[in-house]
Amino acid sequence: MLNIDIQYFGSISFVKTLLEQDQVYFDLEAPFTKMSFKNRMVITSSQGPLHLSIPIIGGRTQKTPIKDILIANNAPWQEQHLKALITNYNRSPYFEYYEQDVCDLYLKPKEKLVDFLLDCHVWLQSQLKAKWVILPSPIDIGFANKYFDTNLPKNYNQHQGLPSYQQVFSDKVGFVPNVSILDMLFCCGGKETNKLLGNLPLYPKL
Repeated sequence: MLNIDIQYFGSISFVKTLLEQDQVYFDLEAPFTKMSFKNRMVITSSQGPLHLSIPIIGGRTQKTPIKDILIANNAPWQEQHLKALITNYNRSPYFEYYEQDVCDLYLKPKEKLVDFLLDCHVWLQSQLKAKWVILPSPIDIGFANKYFDTNLPKNYNQHQGLPSYQQVFSDKVGFVPNVSILDMLFCCGGKETNKLLGNLPLYPKL
């Protein structure tokens, strides 16, 4: 079992860590921290890495538990993030397959950040046919190992040992490692993503 902070779709290294688990507990009591993947993700674009951030009420300095963080929905961030995904991935091999579901996630209003993040996570888990079980909160987590992800939006690309794959803009900007799991999913599909991240075979043999 792993006690871990929740991320906005999650970097590739983050999802690889989850795929190695049977049980996952998202620490929703953890304080919101600025410049983290709790409300940020990195995707690829024709200009290189593109950072997307969900605006929150109260600014970046608050230490409120993430379960109580409110989204600043007066800003059109849903439309901006969705437009960025469509613009940069509409030529990827699998984006068309996932497009409607992703649109539905962004067009469903949420007041709390954690509610949106959990919706995204549950959807991602289903696309990967992942085996981990999300444990409810609160529970007794004294026996769980707290995992501190050292990858942040400022150093995410320094993570070593991750697989490479064909990205949409590899020919223009080169390969960008450890971006959002959406990049690998849109470029490779769920089955290949599982294989690349070393997940156990989840598909029955025909």
